[in-house]
Amino acid sequence: MTNTPRKTEPFQTIVPTKAMNMFLFPFSFDRKNKEQLVHALEANLFEFFSIQNKHLEKEYYGEQYYVSHDSLDQYFLPYIECILFPDSCEKEGLLRFSKKIDHTITLHTSSTTVSSNVLSVDVFLCPFEIGVMTIRTEMSHNHYTYDDILEFMNHFRVLEPKLAEEHGSTITYEHHRYSKVQGYIFSQLAPFLNEHIKKEATREQHFGSLPYFIDERMFVLSYVTVNQEQEINSTTLFRTGQLNSYTPGGKAFISAHNHEYIKTYNTKHVYSRWAPETYYVITDHVFSCISKSTDSKTDQLLMNHLFGQHYYNLFLHFFYKIVLLKLSYEYSQLTFHKNSEGIERLIRSITVFSGKYLFLEISSRTEGQEFSELFKKIFHINSLYQEVKETLGTLYQNQEKIAAKRHNYLLLILTIYTVLSGIYGMNLVISKLKGNIHWDSMKQFSIFEYIALIVALSGILISISLGVSSLWNLLKDRFKT
Repeated sequence: MTNTPRKTEPFQTIVPTKAMNMFLFPFSFDRKNKEQLVHALEANLFEFFSIQNKHLEKEYYGEQYYVSHDSLDQYFLPYIECILFPDSCEKEGLLRFSKKIDHTITLHTSSTTVSSNVLSVDVFLCPFEIGVMTIRTEMSHNHYTYDDILEFMNHFRVLEPKLAEEHGSTITYEHHRYSKVQGYIFSQLAPFLNEHIKKEATREQHFGSLPYFIDERMFVLSYVTVNQEQEINSTTLFRTGQLNSYTPGGKAFISAHNHEYIKTYNTKHVYSRWAPETYYVITDHVFSCISKSTDSKTDQLLMNHLFGQHYYNLFLHFFYKIVLLKLSYEYSQLTFHKNSEGIERLIRSITVFSGKYLFLEISSRTEGQEFSELFKKIFHINSLYQEVKETLGTLYQNQEKIAAKRHNYLLLILTIYTVLSGIYGMNLVISKLKGNIHWDSMKQFSIFEYIALIVALSGILISISLGVSSLWNLLKDRFKT
């Protein structure tokens, strides 16, 4: 007798009271042009973010909310704070530049029309030539359903539609209409940024600068409050994690029907410490807080945490994932038999990342540690780091092989010169190169004298070239350190 899978719980008609979203768009920039990019950000009124600057607490989060800089300062361990919150844009770390926007946009899809306010934009310039833009939005009115919120999140995150179900959505801002989200971003939010994004020659998309990363979709962080009288069931949590909104026909959609599967999925991806009032859903493309608390203080506290310390906790692990994928990708692109400089550069990058940026503990708070573990699990940080550590061992082995091969060639050359000089000596032609050289006398040289001359002159040239090469490598190492 076979067991019939249990069906999912019925769809909930949830009445949301508030919805705020943040969309994370990663890109790559050229390290040599970092200073120019900083100047471009400042010229376009992006302000460097510092937690010592308290007037920024209420600047970027709408009229009702603020993010406490003191809470941020106390949440993270000291050796993480210097990375997350550098006090000037000349320091190493995650350099954040923010700008207040206040745009009202309208997203049109085949199923619904949703309006939202674009509150502000962050641009992070991170080590290893990684940049991340964060777009902060708030739904502009309360005449929408929870499915509309999911629809907005699901479509706005798509920079360039590729799949059939993604086509047809448009964004309207004032009198401008865009068929792609990236068109709105690079026309209205940061038009200067496109020229600074580093692209691969074989790829034209903006995500072509990160060929080792996800497709043309942004990561979503959201905060939604719902009617207090309603329970938040497992189907709603699953649909949130999967961003299941509407079918092309406009009906509510869920991508699974087996209740046991949904239950297992939620066990892995839902943080339920404050259930049944508040749930956090964490997947590889969304981090969402759903709360039915109506208390204003609790609402402010949740928003402060989510867009403050949880945002930075998530961002740090998001950065970890991108860098680890980048290091693995660069390893796959190396040509070992002739790219010794690339091997040395990659070894240095892995060593710097492991020793300076990657830490097992980032917060002394219990919830901070628990969220950190969830982010590591969802983003596969431990397995990616293990792969990179194994890569480092392979790189050292290949470096030793290349060095040994070069030493063998050099030893062979020196041996040949030593043997030839020992046989002929250097006195066969040296006496004729003193004082005024009589070049005509070389016409009477025997073949052995010609060999001695060639050995002497080529030995001098090789010695000079080896000396210059060694000096050049020494200077390069000095500048790299």
